[in-house]
Amino acid sequence: MTKDAKISRALFNIARASQWKTHVAVFCASYLLWLMVGVVVGLLFPNSQTLIPVLLFPLGTSLLISELLHRARPFHPEGYKPLIHLLIETPSFPSSHSTVAFALVAAFLYNPLVWPIMLVAAILVSLGRVAVGVHYFSDVIVGAILGFVLAYAMSIAILLVNI
Repeated sequence: MTKDAKISRALFNIARASQWKTHVAVFCASYLLWLMVGVVVGLLFPNSQTLIPVLLFPLGTSLLISELLHRARPFHPEGYKPLIHLLIETPSFPSSHSTVAFALVAAFLYNPLVWPIMLVAAILVSLGRVAVGVHYFSDVIVGAILGFVLAYAMSIAILLVNI
């Protein structure tokens, strides 16, 4: 078993060790990202049109990479049942949830009150995805880097175009 698989399995075992840990992991993995998006829309509406390319470019890139590399989700080779049900099962690498969560962090770097909260939430989303057993640790790390870097670059590009 690789170090990546060992870390991922350890987080999964922690999450399933008790009912409250399972609930926290499921909330972070499945619902926290939607809460982040809701906060963003609430803060930006009606000026959220620039947020669309800032989020869609990293998300699209993440989905393209996952289709090209087609890494199996950890519960397939490891032979266990994840703590959540995936409505649509896409490849595991990189994590699109982590990509979008960290893209939101980058989109709010200009706001010293919001970006630290978004950072904590993005970390929890990413760890939650591993803890429920649907991603390897490396999936969320690469998703986080991809989301942050591409969203930051898009934010700068949009600022330069609008100057």
